[in-house]
Amino acid sequence: MIAGSTRVAAVIGWPVDHSRSPALHNAAFAALGIDAVFVALPVSPARLPAALRGMAALGFLGASVTVPHKQACLALCDRLDDAAEAAGAVNCLLFAGDALVGHNTDAGGFVDALQGELGREARGARALLLGSGGAARAVAHGLGAAGAAEVVVVARSEPTWCAARSWGELGELAAGCDLLVDCTSAALDGGDYPAPVPLDRLPRGAAVVSLMYGRPLPLLESARARGLPVMDGAAMLVHQGARAFTLWTGRPAPLQAMRAAMDAAP
Repeated sequence: MIAGSTRVAAVIGWPVDHSRSPALHNAAFAALGIDAVFVALPVSPARLPAALRGMAALGFLGASVTVPHKQACLALCDRLDDAAEAAGAVNCLLFAGDALVGHNTDAGGFVDALQGELGREARGARALLLGSGGAARAVAHGLGAAGAAEVVVVARSEPTWCAARSWGELGELAAGCDLLVDCTSAALDGGDYPAPVPLDRLPRGAAVVSLMYGRPLPLLESARARGLPVMDGAAMLVHQGARAFTLWTGRPAPLQAMRAAMDAAP
């Protein structure tokens, strides 16, 4: 029952109607009996500053941030947590009175997903990341902060935040990693990688991860056929959402309810 006491949280993006965050967080609020509701709000880039001020003025419980606003929110926040500064992106907002506090739960959420879904510890991992965008930067920070032994980024061009290797070196690099993470949008737009991903060069038992979800993922299908453990982006979405939920409410997130809602969402 939505009443005058009901708090509001939201995910903002452009577009945002595809987001499964409302399903996750409304399931979590219901599971714990919290008087709150989570909605998706389409916010154009030009309207972002006004939207953030409006949510703060209305006393929103918090907000998730998705594309294309994660980098823009950096400059609009009054304070940033260490993960947001290191990742160069904000995906979670807290409204502390008039102050806007930016967090990044993608970084830690990826590490949590590795443990929760694959039983893999980030500590000591030798990771190879495909792509150098904001998602790759968050994953790299999360792995590094959790004690990964090595994080290597393969990119088309040299990013500003790391020293990347070229796609021509992929075969050699794959042979030395135990975690391959596809941070590109190749599966999203039907595009091709700059070079084939040499799954046959991966060591036995190496895990293959894509940050995409909700669509066919040929890379994961090929890895699974080779007997390699795989994980898609749904796990990361759940675990980063769980971290955001705890920031907003101060309570441990009901992961089972959130994962069930994720699986049931269209």
